[in-house]
Amino acid sequence: MASGSSLREVAELLLYADDVVNRTNDLNKESLAALQHLQHILAQLESEQRMLHNNIADIFSGLEEIKKESAKYAAQMDGAMLELSKRLNNSLLTIAKVNTVGKAEEHVEELSTMASVLQEVMYNATYNTEQLRIQGVGCYDNIIKALETAESTANQSGVAADQALKAMEGGLVISAEEMKDNSTDLHTEANNTQSHITTLSRTAYSHKNRVKKLSEKGKSLIGGILTAEDDIKQIKRVKSFNRALPVLNNKLVQIKALSGGTPTSANITESIIRIKDIINEARNFVNRISAATTFNGKGHVELHPPKKLEDIKAFTAVDLSLNHHHSKLPKSDQRRKRHQHRCREDNLFVFYLGNKNASGDYIGMAIRNTVLICVCKLGGIIHKVETSQITVTNVNSSNFDRVFFRRVYQDAEVNITQNYTSQTAISLPPVRNLPNTTTGVLSLNPDSVVFYVGGYPEDFIPPEELRYHKYRGAIKFSYINDSPVSLFNYKRAVNMDLKQPAAKISQTEVSDYYEGTGYRMAFIKHPEKKTRRLFKFHTNSPEMNALLFYIENEESFFCVFVARGLLVLRGQQADREVRVQSPDRVSLSDKQFAIIIADRFIVHYGSKEISTDYIKTRYTRYYIGGLPAQLRQRHNITAAPLRGCVDHLTADAEVAEYNRTLGVSGGCPVSVLGVHAATLFSPLAIESLFVWNEPPIRVSLSFRSKYRHAVLLESSSQDFQLSLADGFLVFKSYNCTLWSDKRYSDGVWHYLSVEWMPTGVELSIDNVNVTLGQSSLISQQEGKFPVCIENIYARRPDHALTPADLSVLSLTADIFPGQCRLHPPSHGESVPKKPQKHKPTTAGSQCRQQQTQHEYQLSEANSWLSYTLPQQDLDYRPHFSLHFMTKTSKGLILHVAGRGVIPLLALYIANGKIKMSLGPNRTIQHKQKSNDGNWHKVELSIEKSTFHLLVDEIRVTDGRLPKDEGSSLDFHNPVYLGGDPERSYSKEHNVPTNSVIGCIRDFKMYDVAVSQPNSRHKILPCFDGRTEIGTYFSGGHIVLDHFFTVGSRFELSFELRPQHLLGLLFHLQSGKTSLNVYLMENKVGVKMKDGDGAVSVSVKPRKNLCDGKFHVVQVSKQHAVIKLVVDPTEGPSTSSSTSAARLYIGGTTNRHIAPVSSPFIGCLRNVRFNRKSVGFEMNSRVFGPVSVNKCPAES
Repeated sequence: MASGSSLREVAELLLYADDVVNRTNDLNKESLAALQHLQHILAQLESEQRMLHNNIADIFSGLEEIKKESAKYAAQMDGAMLELSKRLNNSLLTIAKVNTVGKAEEHVEELSTMASVLQEVMYNATYNTEQLRIQGVGCYDNIIKALETAESTANQSGVAADQALKAMEGGLVISAEEMKDNSTDLHTEANNTQSHITTLSRTAYSHKNRVKKLSEKGKSLIGGILTAEDDIKQIKRVKSFNRALPVLNNKLVQIKALSGGTPTSANITESIIRIKDIINEARNFVNRISAATTFNGKGHVELHPPKKLEDIKAFTAVDLSLNHHHSKLPKSDQRRKRHQHRCREDNLFVFYLGNKNASGDYIGMAIRNTVLICVCKLGGIIHKVETSQITVTNVNSSNFDRVFFRRVYQDAEVNITQNYTSQTAISLPPVRNLPNTTTGVLSLNPDSVVFYVGGYPEDFIPPEELRYHKYRGAIKFSYINDSPVSLFNYKRAVNMDLKQPAAKISQTEVSDYYEGTGYRMAFIKHPEKKTRRLFKFHTNSPEMNALLFYIENEESFFCVFVARGLLVLRGQQADREVRVQSPDRVSLSDKQFAIIIADRFIVHYGSKEISTDYIKTRYTRYYIGGLPAQLRQRHNITAAPLRGCVDHLTADAEVAEYNRTLGVSGGCPVSVLGVHAATLFSPLAIESLFVWNEPPIRVSLSFRSKYRHAVLLESSSQDFQLSLADGFLVFKSYNCTLWSDKRYSDGVWHYLSVEWMPTGVELSIDNVNVTLGQSSLISQQEGKFPVCIENIYARRPDHALTPADLSVLSLTADIFPGQCRLHPPSHGESVPKKPQKHKPTTAGSQCRQQQTQHEYQLSEANSWLSYTLPQQDLDYRPHFSLHFMTKTSKGLILHVAGRGVIPLLALYIANGKIKMSLGPNRTIQHKQKSNDGNWHKVELSIEKSTFHLLVDEIRVTDGRLPKDEGSSLDFHNPVYLGGDPERSYSKEHNVPTNSVIGCIRDFKMYDVAVSQPNSRHKILPCFDGRTEIGTYFSGGHIVLDHFFTVGSRFELSFELRPQHLLGLLFHLQSGKTSLNVYLMENKVGVKMKDGDGAVSVSVKPRKNLCDGKFHVVQVSKQHAVIKLVVDPTEGPSTSSSTSAARLYIGGTTNRHIAPVSSPFIGCLRNVRFNRKSVGFEMNSRVFGPVSVNKCPAES
């Protein structure tokens, strides 16, 4: 077998080598032809150069005449500009009267004109030697102007498109013919005006460059020829952007076509999405320009602030490159110097990110005495980091220093690499500032935040720490946190000399950074020629949920993605769906992938692989890192776009050439990559994140919760816990319980720092020191409630100033790293098969199939389950289905509240009949009674003008909605099954508020099973059949206080019938003394611990515990001897002595204090202590799903 496998591998290698040789021969032939063509062009260039040298004398003699002629043209231009201003005013008046469709068409024309100009520049630069020299002077100017105009026009197009959508949804007032006539008139006038502008611009530009060309005395001609190759490369980079502009043109033409009739809202939305994709593609191109912006000491650039200011509140990382041009101060700055503090020419402003009036918090940089100063103001407190000197260069130098500034809450660090673009780069030691304060949140006003680089407006007075001269030098921004930033993608540029050549920075990294929002797409070369494909790429990402690769044609598709750490290969081919996944977690950090498509579809990851059967077909294109929305919807692909780095991607041994790029930038911000957020349904043990030899001085984190009860962090080694109880923040440490005087369960982010001081504990929330005290009024509610945490940070010496990477957390159903969502995974999301949320740590072998999955018993009038569903699904034609069974005649089954014209959606039973209501006078019902104790299937949905109800496939007469109210739904989460915990529905709704008593199963939305509920109250498993006496545990537990005392003698006996072979049966805890009885894979174990140590004993019974019968267990202690007996088998005896006061049965809320963390799943009965029966009905507390009085009977 091994030799056969080796032969096949050798055969594949030979075929691959033969293919490479053939391709190499083809490339050699093409290279030879290209070389001959270049030699021919070179000969032509040399000939033209000799001719130009011979004509230099004639050119100088005509210089004076041309100057006179240029003056004449300038006068003509002045007159023409007056006429042009009149025409433009008339055009603006006309534009104001035309509807938004006409605006969109005008923007299309502008984009088309811009594309023509770029194409003309490309043609002149490629085929005309004289124009090469001119473009060498103005190439950079053209690129900047083209991108600026294109972005401005694209933004206007997006606004016009949005207005067009609103106009169409509200009803078109102007008929299609009137629109067409108005658009045609505007089109004609705009074309005439644009033609006149173009003619004047070309004339002026031509003569201006002609004068400049002749004045250079021929010497610049030689330099222009030598630099022509570089200019062509720069212009070719614009070519890809030039190809994108007609795509936007096509999309806007589609909007014009919509005026012929009222289309569906979905079609308009799809068109708008495509337009915005093209706009983003243009911006993405700008962000990928690897050049620095040169500042002359007079101007400045205003950038767009970060989109989400919440992302930089606790953690901010700024990556930029800069150098300093040494020169004299401009005269204007010399005059201003008399009114400012004493400054030197080496004191320069670099950037400012803060409020427009310079009040409040901010982040900024300046150069003082050639030394870089980084400043941040947090909660009114100013922090400074003084670093080292910045390299002083001449104007055209390509030497740059790389500055990496990073702050986590109040702690800050700066790393500088001098001359990092050269071979003599020097990495300086990091400089830190670790202040003695817990105030560490950057609070910015989103309505007034500004981002100034290189300078600032005349009416802006910077903070005193940044109040210096405008910058002289070159700056290139790379990232803020992990978001790319480009000075070419500016909001405003004032007094910037666009003729100043860009300072080029060599691209040292070959990685592409996928921002988690987009993708790259490439067409497959020669799809008809090959039946074997090979794709290779390397990843560096902390993500555990990401789409990596997708390939398709019209008939089939395959995609490769990571879901909760598992690598998944999914596809559809010949009406057959396939899905395979890796057995273990796969890290995307420094991972090499190879995808082979031949006789099988194989994905190699490192030294391992997954594969599936494959029918040979021809694919046309593939995607990396993400997908457009329409492809996601078509195949129901929910994997998140990749956030991380991809490099060395090859397709069939050739470097990939992409045809479309969205949300991808150059370089790789490795130092800030990491998973910094997570959703918790149980406390996070801080020991899983940090290892320290001494207690922490300070711990900081961000948190968000809509629920009043949640546990955030806990530490057994450091003995502290952070939690929410009734909305108040509770801090427990060393037998001391402290609480905040304000609730923080409002669903917004809050920022917390705890500092241990000699005088006590200091707690700061949102930059405010919290008053603490001791309370007896706050109680912690049992249950699992979600809470989001982010940017957990503990100050530790010799560790990087970076939030904890939560990707190291072990995957459980209680921890969701990499995301913040205050609800369980949405239905249809791919997650590994894990224990359900209400049984967070259930493990071990399962004895037999339990009741139907997602089957619940609403046991009391106040029973309910809550779900959080995707908002777009709730608001657009929602469709629910479920099965229910009841014998009661009245009760609420399903309901969700609304904020629009439809105040609620409710499904309930009244007088034994099922009814559906959307508010007063909008109720339909099934004619037959359904409270017969049998299962019934119910479906309900809302359309544009109707709503529907089906019971057991029988359709009820549809309800009617006036004015198409079904198209403007505004339901809000949560969706409830059972009763209304908030009693929010008024009497006029005529809807019951108490739950129906019965069972519900198979809850679906759009025929897709909904995942586990977000929370629940008074919910039990549904026993669809006979029951018997006993107590059934389904993930919950019972607590008996001050009941159980273990002295020198005791006897505990009980009967059990498990459904899982791992679980905690009994737990006692009192100080350092404990007793545990548990199941562990068909064994019953006992562990006792007291001050003298711990002892344990286990017994494996002769009969299988999974035989469906009850088994008797006895645990006894007589003096110093402990006995454990299971059925007829007796275990060994050991000695111990202990005492305890509280008894946990079936599990415990603190999973770290017991040898087994999983709750017991199954039935217990006949529990006796010292031969006295123990009842659970009285003097006990029940937590979670427990049926106290009955168990499902075995068939």
